[in-house]
Amino acid sequence: MAADDTDPLQILADKPREMSAFAGLLEAMRNEGHQAELLGSPERQSDLYPFTPPIPVDAEVAVNGVAGFVDHTVLPAPQEDQRRVATQDAVAERLIGLLTDLAAEAPGGGLIVRLAAGPWMGVSRKAGDRLYAQVVAMASKAIKRGKPFVDMRQLPRGPFPVPTIGFWPCPDNHRVIISFTDITSGWSGRFTADGRWRFNISEIRPSIGRAIESKLRKQLARVRAVAANRPIGLLIDSRPMLSQGKKKPEPVFDLPPPVVGQLIHEIAEEWPGVLSKAWLVSPLSGVTPVYGKGDDLSW
Repeated sequence: MAADDTDPLQILADKPREMSAFAGLLEAMRNEGHQAELLGSPERQSDLYPFTPPIPVDAEVAVNGVAGFVDHTVLPAPQEDQRRVATQDAVAERLIGLLTDLAAEAPGGGLIVRLAAGPWMGVSRKAGDRLYAQVVAMASKAIKRGKPFVDMRQLPRGPFPVPTIGFWPCPDNHRVIISFTDITSGWSGRFTADGRWRFNISEIRPSIGRAIESKLRKQLARVRAVAANRPIGLLIDSRPMLSQGKKKPEPVFDLPPPVVGQLIHEIAEEWPGVLSKAWLVSPLSGVTPVYGKGDDLSW
């Protein structure tokens, strides 16, 4: 139900993170061979939709000719050590400033930098500046080569993963995503004999799961009440990005798709019939289905 012939994604331009997530979802669907398009935004274009009161959902999306409603949400981070969080905030803000202009030259126009904030904790300003310079140098090499890059010679201080540079089609004003690997809350999981993923993480359900449960219990349940026969999807975003009007990235948690999928299944079982499909948008995994029929990205 887009109102004009311009790029339908511009309907979502007031929320660049949301716009970027839907752009990634549609592109991934098309790359998989599906016909996918954004039809409109019931939340923003209530006059075009016959619902009173307006339904609280971000977008109407058609996949292979079947139109449904999709809402976007971030995967919130569990409670963290405040010193580490403060370091992550400072590192993210500095790197975004250093890399934004450079990222415009990257494939897709955006960079994903995955690294640990630990090497910056407790170091001098001079040592910290050297670490920033190493990341910028790695990003420059990745862009020059036109492919994701890991420099094994630039090992971080301490037992931290080597930084990696990747690419992402980001909006102009959100060209850099910083994803931290040193989340202090741990999780463990295994595949059982029936092929299901079982995990054990103390923070997932009361913190991360609560946000998703609220979506199903309140927002999407209202959509289901007036759209009984339409697919309803949830687009879950774990990309650390700066949101409009904020000086630091939102705290998000980048869990592997099987863990997110198991979490969604557990919550959806408590609210049957509400959710049709869920996708995870991750800086590591890209766009992957985590709930619903089939293993592909379609409804």
